[in-house]
Amino acid sequence: MTLLLLQVDGTPGAPPRGIAGLGIVVRSAAGAVLAWSCERAPATTNNEAEYQAVIAGLMFVIRRYPGAAVRCLTDSRIVVDQMAGRHAVRAAVLQPLHARAQELVRQHGRVTFLAIPRELNRLADALAWEALDGRGWLARVVNGHHTT
Repeated sequence: MTLLLLQVDGTPGAPPRGIAGLGIVVRSAAGAVLAWSCERAPATTNNEAEYQAVIAGLMFVIRRYPGAAVRCLTDSRIVVDQMAGRHAVRAAVLQPLHARAQELVRQHGRVTFLAIPRELNRLADALAWEALDGRGWLARVVNGHHTT
């Protein structure tokens, strides 16, 4: 059975918020990048954006790599703990997102979650910002003006 690493990150961006950038990176078990995507979804908080990234990433993998085992890597410990059932989802706005993510996990069957340090999630983070601000974000990073 094939194991894929799915790295995801979401950012609601700078105010005014409402649309989040989502970064998705699919890697082989050895770490080679197989595919990537940057998308947008509605979100006003960091946790909403992170859940939207998990949902988009799982949908991406289900479409492109059916049957593969997936280890979903994110720098959002709260999402990992909630998806693993270690913490309750108390925020009303997160409950439908959590339910959708759980539905996708059940649909796919073989998904585990792992929290990783933010510095190991830089490509997914860059893609999330790219989804929001396009090349303007990239130009600021190259010129040393971006801080996160």
